[in-house]
Amino acid sequence: MDGSPGRRKAGVTLRGWTAVLWGVFYLLSVAASAPHHLGKEFVVAFMQNGLQQSLNSDFKLLIRGYSPFTAVTISMKKPGLRMTVQVTTGQTVLVKIPPQAEMVGSKIFDNTVVVRANNAISLVAINEKPTSADSTVAYPVDSWGTEYQIVTPNVGTDRYGEFVVAAWDEPTTVDVHLKATVNYQGQSYPRGSVLPIKLEPFQAAQLQSPADMSGTRIVAQKPVAVFTGHTCLARFTQCDHLVEQLQPVSSWGTTFIVPPLPFDTQSDIVYVSTSQVTRVESQHGASKTSRELRPGRSTLYGLQAPNSLYLSANNGIQVIFFADGGNKDSITYDPFFMTIPDVSSYCHSYNIFALEGYNNYAILIAKTSETAGIMFNKTPLGNVGWKPVPGTDYSWVRQSLGGQFAVHTVEHKTSPFGLLSMGIREQKSYGLVAVCDSDPCRAMKCRTKETCKIEKGEAVCVHDYMGTCMGSQSLQYHTFDGMTVDIRGAAPTPWPNIAARIPPWCLSLWRRRRAKAISRSG
Repeated sequence: MDGSPGRRKAGVTLRGWTAVLWGVFYLLSVAASAPHHLGKEFVVAFMQNGLQQSLNSDFKLLIRGYSPFTAVTISMKKPGLRMTVQVTTGQTVLVKIPPQAEMVGSKIFDNTVVVRANNAISLVAINEKPTSADSTVAYPVDSWGTEYQIVTPNVGTDRYGEFVVAAWDEPTTVDVHLKATVNYQGQSYPRGSVLPIKLEPFQAAQLQSPADMSGTRIVAQKPVAVFTGHTCLARFTQCDHLVEQLQPVSSWGTTFIVPPLPFDTQSDIVYVSTSQVTRVESQHGASKTSRELRPGRSTLYGLQAPNSLYLSANNGIQVIFFADGGNKDSITYDPFFMTIPDVSSYCHSYNIFALEGYNNYAILIAKTSETAGIMFNKTPLGNVGWKPVPGTDYSWVRQSLGGQFAVHTVEHKTSPFGLLSMGIREQKSYGLVAVCDSDPCRAMKCRTKETCKIEKGEAVCVHDYMGTCMGSQSLQYHTFDGMTVDIRGAAPTPWPNIAARIPPWCLSLWRRRRAKAISRSG
């Protein structure tokens, strides 16, 4: 009966928690629809390469488009620079940057290169001089963070490790927790001190030291870009410039595979950075080790060809590969620096660049059971001699990319994989992470007022607004459009129309709690 105690009890329960929707329209800040290599806004710092600035510098940006009618603006505050180029889907444009973009010394600079586009692009920066070069993938502004850890190898050289911190379009304050003495803007700051730096929009600070600054911690009030490397570092051969844009601590991973170089027989170095006490399990060939690493340090691991190195950590770590130079046939190549991506960031599709005048190579890391599915320039890669990575279900292989400029596409329809590129020539070399251009959201069909985002590498649909369900004594919803909807059993409005006015997440909550209340009432 309508007047039964159970029915009345259910009604009282429902009144206590029935939702009133308070509209707060905003897009979720974590929503994303493209991998972290693609974006619309970038800042690039051309750090000091060699002993001094020179007019024969060859600074370049490689800009690749992923949508038709993409306009890209490249600007610099001092000296004044502004140019616009057009790219379309699948097109790569090479843009020359004047030598005045080089940052020489340890001070504040106004010559960051700012890149803006009306559609998503990818960006590679090349810092090259006649006998010294390196390159880095640039990360868009929306993937920046506020905390970083520096790596500056300094083996066998008397020049300077260096790093740059660059701001976007708002002022910010940056605290630099130094692990080496630096001389900044004419003043000495000792190891262990905290150097505060105030940056205006699009400004950058470059810090240099002859000592190893690895472990230096960057903490900013607002997201910043951080580039690290060396003016010119030598170990077995002549010196070479090193540069890499870092990812923030919040983006570090826990599982890494570091394959050996396809042309090296010497021992190279892998730098592992930690931000907290971390246990790292490693396997190099058949040799296994376990080490507890202290926070705020960069620990060195050796990498001896033909063995690969497998790393697994219980907390996030940063892994950077340092190739220390060597000989390949008649070529004596110099060192380079390269970030190693964590396995969870592998993706399904990449663009990989081969640079003019270099012997270019690619290294692929894929699940052993999925290697047959990899397509290289739309053609099956075929039987190319995959080598297993001990301790994992992955294998790696090298692929020659020739000696001319080219952009290659490498993809797998169902299984994510890793891809690195590098090149050598007389007295020069470079290393690059391949540009991930796969977008899991492309195949996702979201409903009206929903946006696709990436969570743990997978595409999910999220609502374009967030509401709050609050207790009320009234059995009514107040909708975003100002309507009051009665949801009592005798409501005159048909239920489908009511449901259409209620956000799905809140409607689902109401249904669950309503069913639970009725069940408890007996």
